[in-house]
Amino acid sequence: MKNGDRIHVRACKADGSVYRSWYTIIESVNADSIVTISPAGGTVEDRKRVTYRTEHILRSHYWFDKFYNLIEAFDTQGNLVEIYINIAAPPEVGDGVLSFKDHELDVSKFPLTPAKLIDEDEFAEAAVQYNYTKAFQEQMYSAAEDALDLANHWKAQPVPAQILALSH
Repeated sequence: MKNGDRIHVRACKADGSVYRSWYTIIESVNADSIVTISPAGGTVEDRKRVTYRTEHILRSHYWFDKFYNLIEAFDTQGNLVEIYINIAAPPEVGDGVLSFKDHELDVSKFPLTPAKLIDEDEFAEAAVQYNYTKAFQEQMYSAAEDALDLANHWKAQPVPAQILALSH
């Protein structure tokens, strides 16, 4: 894998079943992380086999040692719209595919507002459905606390001109 390569991303439930997938471009990769970027209008397939196109430019940051991944959503002019963090297992990468297990707890931050923890109800349902232990739930809430701090201090980089051009 190298910068500019196309990669298939699969977001999975805790049991490994894919609930959403899409193709994106590797913006950067190193031993610690992988960053992808997708122009607006990209195709996403969700678990109901419904296909839709994205409204925003999406840059995603996946760390190999963190229990979250961060998505920067930009409008087609390159303005930051939202920071969204999935509380999720570190990604697994191989054969042109990046997969992660989403644990349903999320953080959302809009410009000029503090980050907030969301989807606690979905996390509670997943905890029952997938038998999350008390220790695992505490670990995910700890990751969410780290993610709240990260979102509140995140500095998004500008969208590359070639991605802006593809998004119009």
